[in-house]
Amino acid sequence: METKIDLISNLIQSKKFKEAKIKCEEILEKNMNNFVFLNIFAIVLFQLNEFEDAEKKWKQSIKINSQYIDSYNNLINAYLNLEKYDDALKYVIKAIEIAPENYELHHKLGSLFIKKNEVNKALKAFDKVLKIKKDYIPSLRSKVLLFRRINNSIEALKILDKLLLYDKEKFKVYLQKASINISLRNPLEALKNLKKAHSIDPNLPFICGDMIHEKTKMCDWSDFDKEIREIKVRINNNEKVIAPFIATTLFDSPELQLKISQKWVSRLNINNENSNFSKKKNKKIKIGYFSANFRSHANGYLMNRVYDFHDKSIFELYGFYFGPAIDDKDKLQKKIIKSFDKFIDVSQFNDTQICKLSKEMDIDIGIDLMGHTGSNTNRFAIFQKKIAPIQICFLGFPCTTGSNSIDYLIADKIVIPKKFQKYYSEKIIYLPDVYQPNEELKNLDNYFKDKKSVGLPEGKFIFCCFNGHQKINLKIFETWMRILKNKQNSILWLLKDNELSENNLKKLASSFGIDPERLIFAKKLEIGQHLSRLKFADIFLDTYPYGAHTTCSNALRMCLPVITIIGDSFASRVSASLLNSINLNELVSETLKDYEKLAINLSNDEKFLIDIKEKIKLQISKSNLFKPKTFTRNLERAFKQIYENYLEGHPPKNIEL
Repeated sequence: METKIDLISNLIQSKKFKEAKIKCEEILEKNMNNFVFLNIFAIVLFQLNEFEDAEKKWKQSIKINSQYIDSYNNLINAYLNLEKYDDALKYVIKAIEIAPENYELHHKLGSLFIKKNEVNKALKAFDKVLKIKKDYIPSLRSKVLLFRRINNSIEALKILDKLLLYDKEKFKVYLQKASINISLRNPLEALKNLKKAHSIDPNLPFICGDMIHEKTKMCDWSDFDKEIREIKVRINNNEKVIAPFIATTLFDSPELQLKISQKWVSRLNINNENSNFSKKKNKKIKIGYFSANFRSHANGYLMNRVYDFHDKSIFELYGFYFGPAIDDKDKLQKKIIKSFDKFIDVSQFNDTQICKLSKEMDIDIGIDLMGHTGSNTNRFAIFQKKIAPIQICFLGFPCTTGSNSIDYLIADKIVIPKKFQKYYSEKIIYLPDVYQPNEELKNLDNYFKDKKSVGLPEGKFIFCCFNGHQKINLKIFETWMRILKNKQNSILWLLKDNELSENNLKKLASSFGIDPERLIFAKKLEIGQHLSRLKFADIFLDTYPYGAHTTCSNALRMCLPVITIIGDSFASRVSASLLNSINLNELVSETLKDYEKLAINLSNDEKFLIDIKEKIKLQISKSNLFKPKTFTRNLERAFKQIYENYLEGHPPKNIEL
């Protein structure tokens, strides 16, 4: 009999489950009370997807020998695979009663509590594991994930330090430490850990891009040109070297960015498994917006009035949210939630569950508001799996996604000229005015009375740039320093990002012969206060190749002139698009030299500057830039066209409204 069971075990190892089943059936009658055999037979049946019979065999085995842990383990694993978490939990608890020192069972208990989103119970289970076996790596890793989920970065880092003692895959630990430090806005520590991971495995995908990105956050441009050249060579060699969003801050090349995005998407290795959708026409067009930023976030401010103005007699609005825990104190988030016909927090759903839910809700058009942004909150994989028959990327990612699963990208004729369409994997929806939505103009509270109240000196000309420091590079900073040299009675007002970048910029200013005290850093404020202080600035100096986006429309809202450089990439053309929409193309330069000359001329010619500010004020009142109702109607025209095109069975095509 043992020989036959051994034979069955060998067949299982060889994955010959059908043959194993036949052998099991031959000896079943004589082994009805053999709990070991019944466990083996259940394994075979489960592998053949005969779940009910497998479950019966395991329960029969346990009934014969209530102390036989192998049957408990296998039955629990089966329930986990079938996502029957309550059943799994019942048998884990029974098994622990039999074997209270079995750390693997306690780990399964913790994993089950994670599935049920019971964080504290999960942590207790993992703590029990580590009391029994302090170096049990799966439990240490699970605790890191849990602490990250509840935003307890300090505890997560402590566990990662323990993992370094035991985990053979140390590079993964360093990568996680880097990721946490990135979220804590600690670029120096992030860079240190990235370098450690890279030293262990120089072939880690995308890490070179991550390292240069942390350096740019600190405005550390040492070896910058050399590193950029090396990355460009590796991109053209089809290597996984840099993430798409990071690349937008470094390269002004749609051709290069298409290659980068395609390589990034290929790492997901996902087929369109949910690609079959019925073409039945719904009474209303169901629009699903997917984002982690339905909250006080740049995207939230830009989009919130679009949600309000959607014609609910024609469209049904669904918000799928996978960002940080919903904050009751966030007024904008509360408002956005109410704007949707149905708002679903899917942050604890896996990708398959989100796709299934979207399909059940019969979403017609799925709109990805993030693209390849959002770091740990990003869920682009759901669009690769397909959440709707029509999929659009909009607003959050100023670049091509490089994905065949995204049908359309929303743009305007400035951000994507027709000559560059070939570098976009999506078809383009060209909106008539500008691709960026905005709230209406509104009266602001007078938070600040004078320059002193916002940390500025009186009697000085104020150049400013409120872009993130990772958008600044050496060439643009050198240009700023030459502008300051020419305009002696001026200062440069920048966003307070981090101490490292602040110190580096001041040192560099000094090396150019500019008093570092002429660089003033403004702390981040809520949007109303930030807009209020912009009235004290005279000229906004844009960055390149990733220019101002929301920061540009914020400046124009306050009639603050924005001088920009228009490049080839989407990210470099947004300010030009916004300026074009209000007929201010004279503030758009094509070279750094022209940009510098324009800034000097505008700052030294008081009448020219006054005229420009008056023109901004006049043109804003005439244009549609701050008219979200008009914007939404244009957007809806596009949605209707692509929906009809889909129902008629045609492939996606470029649309010009």
